[in-house]
Parts: sequence; C-alpha cells; structure tokens
Amino acid sequence: MINYMKRAQSIAIATAGAVMSLPTFLVGPASATPQPLPQPAPACVAMYESWRYVQAFNGCADTQNVLTVYQDGATSLCYSLPPGAQSTVGEGYLGQHGHADHLALCEPS
Repeated sequence: MINYMKRAQSIAIATAGAVMSLPTFLVGPASATPQPLPQPAPACVAMYESWRYVQAFNGCADTQNVLTVYQDGATSLCYSLPPGAQSTVGEGYLGQHGHADHLALCEPS
C-alpha cells in the first residue's frame, strides 16, 4: 500500500511539473485591447431577422457595407450591398449568438 501511495505522489508531481511548463503561446495575453464599436448603419438599410437568417435590404442611394451586431456583442462578416440589393448578412436567432441587435457599417476586407 505504501509503494502505491509513493507511486501516485510521484505521478502527481510529474503531472504538475508538466502543467507548470506550458509554453506562453498557449496561455495568451492577459488582456485584449477593446475594439471600437462599429457605427450603426443608416436608417435606409433595413434588417429582417428570422429563426434561420438575418437579411438586409439597402434602400440607400449608394452602396452600403454592413455587418450584423448580435446582442451578445459578436459580429458577422462584412457584406457589400449595392442600392436596391437584399442579402443574407448573418445567422438567425437560433444560431450561436442569439438575436441580432442591429446592422452596422464596416470595411470589406
């Protein structure tokens, strides 16, 4: 019984030593720089949300680049909408981020 306990202690110590020597790239930075909030899309860009998709319609006179901002703070990809265009711009409220909060302007990459 004593040999078993000594062996268990040595395994626990070896495991603890391995955890303590994790490379710093696995740990990550202590704090991330907050990103500025995107500017809301103009009122001429309409949003419709269903359980599956978020749709945007550009009723403006010029092209609008928009993304969906969800209630949890997550954002979708940036989509370019020419005047009169309608497109899916995010996932619906049954998706990973829940309900869409609003559309915001963005810079396409």
